[in-house]
Amino acid sequence: MATGRREGPRRWAALVVALTVAAMLLSPATGQAVSRAGAYWAGLSRDQKTDLVLGIFDGFNLNENILGITLKNEYTICSDIMESIMRQSDAFFAGMPAGKIVTALDAFYADRKNKNIPVSWGVWVVVRKNRKDATVGEFLGELRNIYP
Repeated sequence: MATGRREGPRRWAALVVALTVAAMLLSPATGQAVSRAGAYWAGLSRDQKTDLVLGIFDGFNLNENILGITLKNEYTICSDIMESIMRQSDAFFAGMPAGKIVTALDAFYADRKNKNIPVSWGVWVVVRKNRKDATVGEFLGELRNIYP
């Protein structure tokens, strides 16, 4: 059991690194990201919101596949790590289908303090809240500072 406790922070760190890299590779310029925040979200229909969330999932999958192929071909020692990250990200999003994320993002953007946070980061916040992540409040505060 002690091993599992020690691996937990490493797993989170690996997941955060993978998702950060995915966000950096897949996100548009900061100005465009802000334009895809609360006001943008509010102007979408339920179907468009669902499509956007599914597109974010597709982006994560594409990025994981690209990273997986690159790491496997260039850094074979990392392939086990990448497979672990992919399993962990699947587990992290388990129980959060697109419809549930859409509903959670509607509530998230109802708070005016979140209006400038890009949708891609909003997804990360609502999934972390669903997982009862103890650090989500601090993370949300950082996002509010970055996107006032």
